[in-house]
Amino acid sequence: MYLQGQRLDMGALAKQLGISRATLYRWAGHRDQLLADVLWSLSDDIFEQAKADHPEHLGAERLLAIFRQHVGALIAAEPLHTFLQQETQAALRILTSPDGGVQSRTVAKLAELYRQEQQAGAFQPRIDPAALAYAVVRVTEGFIYNDAIATIEPELERAERIVALLLE
Repeated sequence: MYLQGQRLDMGALAKQLGISRATLYRWAGHRDQLLADVLWSLSDDIFEQAKADHPEHLGAERLLAIFRQHVGALIAAEPLHTFLQQETQAALRILTSPDGGVQSRTVAKLAELYRQEQQAGAFQPRIDPAALAYAVVRVTEGFIYNDAIATIEPELERAERIVALLLE
């Protein structure tokens, strides 16, 4: 439903799966939780592909290449644009709030990457990797989600310049 730009209807999904709504809620949680899991899964796949695509880079150069590819793919994702336009408040709550199900996992994933680069001796962050990851995620959210809501083109280049400063 999400990938087709349709609103996630838990009743219709339960019917399509041939299960009761109660079973669906037991398996997947509430609607926002299921959407968070879907959004996270898709974003994580893109992130892992970006990591795999840049083994030749090291340190901040690698981190920026991964950032550029990951965020660029999110900006280009039509289902995400549709979700933001059709369900703005739910989308922002799920994507950008600490308990929304996406932001906290994104911060943890990014902090893990920063720690890996640090342990490899290729990157020396000036602050704790978790705090750095949180700052990068919040900056990125401002440039891709808020701009999408305001119907302003997301600005990957501006976000990347700021992230580059954070990663120095």
